[in-house]
Amino acid sequence: MEHAFCPRFTYFQLVLGIQQREEKRGTVIAGRELHRRHSTTNRNYIIAGVTGKKFVEAYMYSEKLQLSGKIDEAIETADEIIIIERKYSDYVNVGETLKTQLGLLALLAEENFNKRVKRAIVIFQKKHRVKIRVNITEKTKSFALKVLQNTRSVIQTGIMPRSKQDNRCINCCYRKLCPPNRLKNQVTN
Repeated sequence: MEHAFCPRFTYFQLVLGIQQREEKRGTVIAGRELHRRHSTTNRNYIIAGVTGKKFVEAYMYSEKLQLSGKIDEAIETADEIIIIERKYSDYVNVGETLKTQLGLLALLAEENFNKRVKRAIVIFQKKHRVKIRVNITEKTKSFALKVLQNTRSVIQTGIMPRSKQDNRCINCCYRKLCPPNRLKNQVTN
């Protein structure tokens, strides 16, 4: 997922072994509290319009993909698994990072539950609560697998990949280490 955000996350974290120290960030702490609260309270609550068996914090492993992950919540219906993912944010965007996460979780769920994942519900919640329904298609899963393949390629080669260098760099934990950012800072300081 982080590779989809920026491929240099993979390089700094998994090649060089530099931790991102996300536990020091206020939004990360608040997001973890949101997940903890939802995983311990109303464990049987199911979103309106969906019926089935609910799973909370379902840990999964794929032998085929050599990948593990955790779904915040999932609803098992008669013919599918519906993924429910919670995000501590008022910025409602289903971009490449979230599509990668949903695609990989769908692949894990399909292998572990032996049922198709056709859709996901993403709940963005900080000051406001916004619920977005996302169709999980073969294209979504193929995109996620391509990101996974690219992640593994960076790890195997040990070569620093190019980055997009956009507004995401402002809040990146590696911004002081990332060469283009470091050079920019040297010029302006």
